[in-house]
Amino acid sequence: MKLKMLGSRDFDLQMVIAVFALCAIGIMAIYSATQIDQPQLSGLWQKQLFSLGLGLLLLVIMMAVPFRYFEAFAWPLYIVSMILLLAVLFAPPVMKAHRWINFGFVRFQPSELAKPATIFVLAKILSAHDFSLDKFWKLLVPIGAVLLPAALVLVEPDLGTSLSFAALFLTMVFWHGLSFGNFFFMVSPVLSMVAVVSMPSWIGFMALMAGAFWFFRVRFKYALPIFLSNIFIGSLAPAVWYGLKSYQRKRLLTFINPDLDPKGAGWHVLQSKIAVGSGGVLGKGFLRGTQKKLSFLPEQHTDFIFSTFAEEFGFIGVLIVLLLFFWLLFRGIIIARQARNRFASFTAIGIIAVIGFHVFLNIGVTLGIMPVTGIPLPFLSYGGTSLITMLVMTGILLNIGLRRYEY
Repeated sequence: MKLKMLGSRDFDLQMVIAVFALCAIGIMAIYSATQIDQPQLSGLWQKQLFSLGLGLLLLVIMMAVPFRYFEAFAWPLYIVSMILLLAVLFAPPVMKAHRWINFGFVRFQPSELAKPATIFVLAKILSAHDFSLDKFWKLLVPIGAVLLPAALVLVEPDLGTSLSFAALFLTMVFWHGLSFGNFFFMVSPVLSMVAVVSMPSWIGFMALMAGAFWFFRVRFKYALPIFLSNIFIGSLAPAVWYGLKSYQRKRLLTFINPDLDPKGAGWHVLQSKIAVGSGGVLGKGFLRGTQKKLSFLPEQHTDFIFSTFAEEFGFIGVLIVLLLFFWLLFRGIIIARQARNRFASFTAIGIIAVIGFHVFLNIGVTLGIMPVTGIPLPFLSYGGTSLITMLVMTGILLNIGLRRYEY
């Protein structure tokens, strides 16, 4: 990469500033969250600082590599990431989950590598000139490419990360030109499983399906298999429910009714909401968060880092963080729109989908409007692999931005 490219008008300095600011806030929040009477948390902010340095180095490297290399090595990288996802299932469990491979000096989370690898493969498939959304069978390959990593990650178990694959897939096919009607029918099996929680809601959903067939003028030969598949998948809901881990079922139940188990499964969300609410407009001040200091707030340096920050910096601090995320996503969408190379455009929107989904789900959990799934907040939560992956994907975005007018 020529240094003069950094001075180019296509170098997205605004995105770099937003990411640097988020990383700085993250280090500060982790430092504050670990200043409690728990020796095992001592020094985590320094480890995160080391990961930040390594991530920035990889960011620069990702900017320098022509994005055509990502397209050329999309399938090999995908295969390697799937092998690692399989290998991690046989690794010793950490906190009853098979998510990390321990190399002694560092722990590596293969699901983080699987995100960009899946994005590259999907972008390669969707950008092919002979690919179209007119025929459903052509979607089978991209659906399979997403279902495989999603299923392997779900087995670890890691529900939140597993859902991020669905989010990037739906966003990328929508970016390809999938109509709203087809988008609805694609997600309808999931809605069917949710609606089956009670017979009236399921009957109502089926009535909605019938109305959608009429509204979108779906032919009978297409409507019938879609309708039958929704009935079949909806009937699997009880089996899926009892296939979940007991703690996952409790999380969903306490999401519907947080008072069901306030000292158990509902503890995380209740304490998080107290922390966010107690921050007020200006917050309690740096290192002065009482929920954090008294260890009422669980996972306060990882999944609930947003609550830690909100308690100490209040509404104003939260607003700044949200604006930084909004600006990062906005700049990413602009890059995706302006990219003349179809592979680059799909890759950019896939990355934006992953970052946006993480932000939406993590903050939604801390505010109690989403069920607890255990997903980190990009650039802020403690976790070396997650931070490095986010910086790598930012480097790819900047790379595409620098070469946005290349075909």
